[in-house]
Amino acid sequence: MKAIALLSLFLISTASLAQDERFYRKIFTGELTDKTQEAIQYKVIVRSPRYEIDLNQDKIMETIRVEKKDGFDFFLIFDQFGREIFNKRLPAIGANSRLLKVDLKSITKKVNTLILHFYEGAIDSTKFEATAKLFFVTFDKNDLKKIKFFNGPHFFHEKEKGSQYFNRRYSVNTIDYNNDGSREISVSYNKISRIYFYTSTGEWKML
Repeated sequence: MKAIALLSLFLISTASLAQDERFYRKIFTGELTDKTQEAIQYKVIVRSPRYEIDLNQDKIMETIRVEKKDGFDFFLIFDQFGREIFNKRLPAIGANSRLLKVDLKSITKKVNTLILHFYEGAIDSTKFEATAKLFFVTFDKNDLKKIKFFNGPHFFHEKEKGSQYFNRRYSVNTIDYNNDGSREISVSYNKISRIYFYTSTGEWKML
């Protein structure tokens, strides 16, 4: 009986450890579901003001806000009545991560996109290194119930090499390159140019 009890306790403990390991792995990889995020009781929450913006060009103002929860960055969208309709964690890699800028761009007459310029933070263990990247928040057919989030390219890289720092310039533009009536997003960074084409499914493809 003692052997069976010990075996049962071992199996329960092993299952609990495996479950905890999966949970913490999801925290660091950004794989938490919305329900899981809601279950977390954050200790420190800092919120920016709400900024008004007409996301789907219907002359009705929505609002956007940034939140910092225990060091994690979140981007939120609210409808005209103040109801939350979008909440996304922006993955960071180091300290002092923050949203630098938000641009609203018209891709077609029925599609708008928010381009988020996000500083991922800095790693300063042995050598300093910092990066930033773009995210595209697209409103397919200008329907705020069909918001798509796309993980875009890096546009900034600052790295210590010896006693020098290298800070690469970048530019982001929306241009209709192929004259099909739909604008593409072009990102030029570190002598590399990338062009992203919008698809009818709310996704982006890189050329």
